Amino acid sequence: MKRALITGVTGQDGSYLAELLLDKGYEVHGIVRRSSTFNRQRIDHLRADVETRERFHLHYGDLGDAESLASVLSEAKPEEIYNLAAQSHVGTSLTQPTYTGDVKGLGAARLLEV
Repeated sequence: MKRALITGVTGQDGSYLAELLLDKGYEVHGIVRRSSTFNRQRIDHLRADVETRERFHLHYGDLGDAESLASVLSEAKPEEIYNLAAQSHVGTSLTQPTYTGDVKGLGAARLLEV
């Protein structure tokens, strides 16, 4: 069984990708931030479904924290990684451009370096 890791799994695209990969028989691991205020309703059905819940795993991590990424990668051992995490609030992206760049650019670099 193939194993995939999805960052941004609670977002629209990440949740659709998780569902697709689970339908294809994958074991799917998703990263969620501890501080995330996002509603997880997009993935709740995947965790509740008898057919998918054994193959769908959530891990706390943050693209800004290399140690948490190393821990998730060590635990999940993914064969494929899909980086869909982003700072999705337009207002925040304008008022905190450094943070936005860190999540989008440096976060991806951290994921590749670990």
